[in-house]
Amino acid sequence: MNHCLALCFLFIGALLSAAPTIEILAELNYRRPGNPAVTPDGTVYFSMHPFDDPHHKVMKLNEDGSFEPFPYVGISKNFSAVIGIQSDSKGRVWILDMGSEEKSPKLFAWDTASNSLHKVIYIPNEALVANSFLQDFAIDEKHGMIYIADMSRSGMIDASEPAIIVVDLEHGFSRRVLQSFSAFQPKFGEVMITEGTPTTFTDEAGTHHPLEIGLNPIAIDAQNEWVYFSTIHPGSLFRIPAATLATPHLRMTPLIDSIELFAPKPTSDGIAADGKGRVFITNLEDNAISIADESGTRIWVQDDRFVWPDGVYVAPDGSVVATINQLNRAAPFNKGKDGAKPPYYIVRISE
Repeated sequence: MNHCLALCFLFIGALLSAAPTIEILAELNYRRPGNPAVTPDGTVYFSMHPFDDPHHKVMKLNEDGSFEPFPYVGISKNFSAVIGIQSDSKGRVWILDMGSEEKSPKLFAWDTASNSLHKVIYIPNEALVANSFLQDFAIDEKHGMIYIADMSRSGMIDASEPAIIVVDLEHGFSRRVLQSFSAFQPKFGEVMITEGTPTTFTDEAGTHHPLEIGLNPIAIDAQNEWVYFSTIHPGSLFRIPAATLATPHLRMTPLIDSIELFAPKPTSDGIAADGKGRVFITNLEDNAISIADESGTRIWVQDDRFVWPDGVYVAPDGSVVATINQLNRAAPFNKGKDGAKPPYYIVRISE
């Protein structure tokens, strides 16, 4: 009996030691973080969510948990609105400025090694629709491309014409592909659940609508082989070969034919792929982050504080950095009333 008990304790101890650890990197008490990015030296940067009309749109996180405008005050203030942010392997932080009625959307890259501007690429009208909403993006360094998820529907209840915008980093050309492809479209009439409650959008007239958002998260693996994407609704995570997506002048049919169903997914707002065939998915239904791979999808880490985990990023050391921002409690998604209970978090999860 004692031998059996010892084996049981060893087994339980092994399970506990294998559980991911959660480290709170920062607490934000007034405005929500958007998405995170981590440069090769381990520094964390993050966008500020446009819902809160932040004064500064992008921040650098300091080791003591404080944060400051990035790259500096004037530039951070003058971005229109930012959600998408990524780092490349050379430490250049790429920022997707969504634009406004007065300003064109653009990709802005700042070289953190030299502390200087690397590149600005404006997204032309030909690659956009009238209600474009440039959400997340993925950097394909192998093929020299950036892939932007344009979910359209910037008014949340207007026309849904989602597409991927492919940006050639060498020449600055942009093209719109797979517009209104069925896997990009929201599941109209299907209720999204967060914190056990149907998630809605409240328009300016005070009318509540089911939250129905199409193409949203997008990510690329460390080998620049597969680009993963999905809608925010529960359902399926898909992937397409990066080499196919990067090929110019390819028609709709061969693009669609190259798309694969990868795994089932929960309601999610962010994804990130590593180099081991895994995709980390923010799980809005279960206050969790899930992992999808070729064997299926499972909850990786779950915590009561994870109320709407928004962005997720695989850091160079293999840990996962995520933002937690209670977006479902923001007035537009909470029947017109702000029900948030800060702090909001930036966390690091390690295996």
